[in-house]
Amino acid sequence: MPIKTVSAVLMIVLFLAGLGIGYGVSIFTAPTPTAGGLTGEIKIGALEDLSGFLTTYGEDIKTAYEIAEEDVNAFLKNAGAKWTIKLIHEDTASTPDVALEKFESLVGKEVKIILGPMMSPACAQVREYAEAHDVLYISPSATAVELKIPGDNLFRFCAIDNLQGPAIASAMYSSGITHLVSVYVDNDWGAGLDKSVTDKFKALGGTVLKHIAFAPETIEFAPVVDKIDSAIRKALDEGVPMEKIGVFAATYRQILSIFTVAAKYPNLSKVRWFGTDGTVMIPELVDVEKHPTETEFALSTKFTSTMFKIPMTRMYKQVHDEIVKRLGREPTIYAYDAYDSVWIVTLALATVGEYDAMKVKAILPKIADMYIGASGDIVLDECGDLAIADYSLWRPIKTDGGVEWKEVGVYYASTDTIEWMKGYEP
Repeated sequence: MPIKTVSAVLMIVLFLAGLGIGYGVSIFTAPTPTAGGLTGEIKIGALEDLSGFLTTYGEDIKTAYEIAEEDVNAFLKNAGAKWTIKLIHEDTASTPDVALEKFESLVGKEVKIILGPMMSPACAQVREYAEAHDVLYISPSATAVELKIPGDNLFRFCAIDNLQGPAIASAMYSSGITHLVSVYVDNDWGAGLDKSVTDKFKALGGTVLKHIAFAPETIEFAPVVDKIDSAIRKALDEGVPMEKIGVFAATYRQILSIFTVAAKYPNLSKVRWFGTDGTVMIPELVDVEKHPTETEFALSTKFTSTMFKIPMTRMYKQVHDEIVKRLGREPTIYAYDAYDSVWIVTLALATVGEYDAMKVKAILPKIADMYIGASGDIVLDECGDLAIADYSLWRPIKTDGGVEWKEVGVYYASTDTIEWMKGYEP
């Protein structure tokens, strides 16, 4: 963790601890350059995928935003501030074009700070418009390497795929997989992960049997699955043992359709399958009653997905418990940095003292550097992205109560190693 200055620590402590105690201390302990300060309702956009392939993630993130909005405004009220924040939510339907439409609509309402979009292609779609109109936007879940652009208006508090790729490849190789079929959605996110994963896998000594891309709008997956099966049959014919073959899938909820089709192919349930942050925690993969085919396939293939790991801080527990209370299920990890983004924007606005997105942009990296919240210690690189991250490995596991997503291992970036949980070793 970087060294925090005394004044910075005091400011963050006052903001966060103030949710429970210490409301008598002004939130403007940190210097604010504008004498008049902010007043009234400060509008902030929130773009979530509440329909389409990322619905589960969108629900988690929207809930986290709502909790953060409530917490921030409760604090502001008790601190005697003259302003509150108001999130304006829009559904981007997991589609870049819709994301741009909603982004432009928010800017038309004089909103210049926007939380989201969630998808990497959507962030790429809005970039030119955001730059032209001086709009600051913070994505909780866009992880494509292609979005790493120094000086642009995008910030990302989630781990980026140049960090995730080595984690996935190491998990596969650590599991005894030496030959790999890579299937991925053909957008910036999927193509970037395909490259990141397979480059690392080959560096470890593995062999990539085939790269299989499918268009984002694909509905019928029989041709895609047939290509996967053909690649595996060819490897088997060449003498590669079944237990040495794995399938890597960089998809969103398309994995459900892929599993439904793949279950009809005998060989595909006998090899290991691995996913990403796009497939982790999908509820249908642990719903044996309503989705038996997909769940049983995930169990038989020990389907293991990655998600960047965050420390179990006090704020993490509070946010976790409140989301579970509202949604009735475990949230995906992006909910926590979504929650933190609301606080960091509020801190930056308080410090700047006016609704100026570019002034907030200038100070936001320092505010993030000071901050420790639900997602832990946020350290940004020169592109405004999370600089380093470990990854948890999650898998659907049978329990006495049915099937649950469970953490089965951890990838440690500093040592480039996998540590498997007891009982879940390969």
